[in-house]
Amino acid sequence: MTGWVAIAYGALDLRGWHENQTDVELMLLATVPSEPMGLAGMPANLWRKLMHGPLPESDFDDDERALVHEFASAGIAARDASHPARIRELGVPWMSSPVHEMVYALVASVARDHGVDVIAIKGPALHRQGLREREHSGDVDVWADPSHMDILCTAFEAWGWNGRADQWSGLSFNHSVALEPGSWGCELDVHRHIPGCADADSSVFSKVRDNSHATTFAGVPMLTPDLPAHSVIFALHDLRPEARHDKAAVGAEELAEKLRLGGQETLDFAHSIRATAVLEPALRLAFPAARLPVDHAVPINWKWRQSKGWWRAYWMIFTSLPVGERLLFIRRAVWPQVEVLAASDGRAGRSTRNLVGARLRRIAKLFRW
Repeated sequence: MTGWVAIAYGALDLRGWHENQTDVELMLLATVPSEPMGLAGMPANLWRKLMHGPLPESDFDDDERALVHEFASAGIAARDASHPARIRELGVPWMSSPVHEMVYALVASVARDHGVDVIAIKGPALHRQGLREREHSGDVDVWADPSHMDILCTAFEAWGWNGRADQWSGLSFNHSVALEPGSWGCELDVHRHIPGCADADSSVFSKVRDNSHATTFAGVPMLTPDLPAHSVIFALHDLRPEARHDKAAVGAEELAEKLRLGGQETLDFAHSIRATAVLEPALRLAFPAARLPVDHAVPINWKWRQSKGWWRAYWMIFTSLPVGERLLFIRRAVWPQVEVLAASDGRAGRSTRNLVGARLRRIAKLFRW
């Protein structure tokens, strides 16, 4: 006999959450494009019963039978006991923002349904691991399998996230794509690689995945890096140069303290992804007695970010790109998309009515040595 089960792309029990000042008992994210919903009273009780299913319709009274069909239409119940989004247990939110926890659960669910490997990086996991004092992050960072990154970004359009005007979309040197959230209010940054690693993108991702474990977000498991791997990723993020934007450098001493938390395995992981050339000063401070082999040069994805001149940076990028991407890079560098010009002039407080002037300013910037 066919039975009903509870499904969701994310589920949280708000009854035991100390900040819940409402009658809402459950926060659920349906398996169809939507926003989180709240359940209370009889609907909440029925959905919790479905978690212990599969339950035949004969177990329900008339009101419950009608409601479970409404659940199915809404994407929070199904007759498939093996449904990939089946929920079997509930937990209270462990992040300070349940909506942000739902975003992680959504990413994990969408990635699973599209066959894309994905890892949650930075964010609240850093706080749990003692790498950062700040608990909350305004956006959600994930690292996707580079070969399937476009699939994942496209899948989120149905959920309300859209790719921000990006001058370098479609080019492999671009380390991440920022997806704007619409009504969700939480930007999603999908990473292709982390600058500072000299190994190939696919190889680095594979090694990060091998050094990760499952963390549950709103009832859905998602990989997060272990402490040694995450300390290296966080150090690379903090140390990343942005010379043309006058980004303040983080001291090696501060980084060393974080790297030390991961122990000897931190050194091993940094070496495995070929990040020791960039992190060498901080790693020597963190592990003064350790042998630190550096068998590679500082990668181009780091060097061009150290350049204060746009022309130098662009030349290094151009020479590092596959031949098939070089023409697109030249076109984007010299003649960016209208949306990119508008966003750039908007940040500078200028009007974008005169696109000719905006393009001339852009070309002039290229030749600032």
